Amino acid sequence: MTTSSRTTTAKRRIAAGVLAGVAALSLAGCAGGSRSGSDQPGVDNTETAAPNQPVKTSISTSSEKDLAAALRTNGVDDPENWAQILVQNKPYPAGAEGTQKIQQVLQQFQASPDLSAKITNVVEP
Repeated sequence: MTTSSRTTTAKRRIAAGVLAGVAALSLAGCAGGSRSGSDQPGVDNTETAAPNQPVKTSISTSSEKDLAAALRTNGVDDPENWAQILVQNKPYPAGAEGTQKIQQVLQQFQASPDLSAKITNVVEP
């Protein structure tokens, strides 16, 4: 064997090893089968809520798409429409005043009590 063929063989082995390593890392990332976070871009649900307490999305700081995603996760029918309504009625004061305004907006747009509960369980001022 010549020096040139030895070098080529060594390079091929290194390349094969690198490719095998990359493939192994890729598969290891998929092997868990679970993922955290939302399937919607921009939805931050990395916080951990207390037991039986959902993580709430702020109407004041979230985009309309993010609000729709949060509403969708709580089973709200037509989440895009309700997100649009909530965003169009900004600003919402902090605390109890803001929560009261959210409830007033939902009443104004004739949300049923069940729908209002679903929405207020996942949004905050």
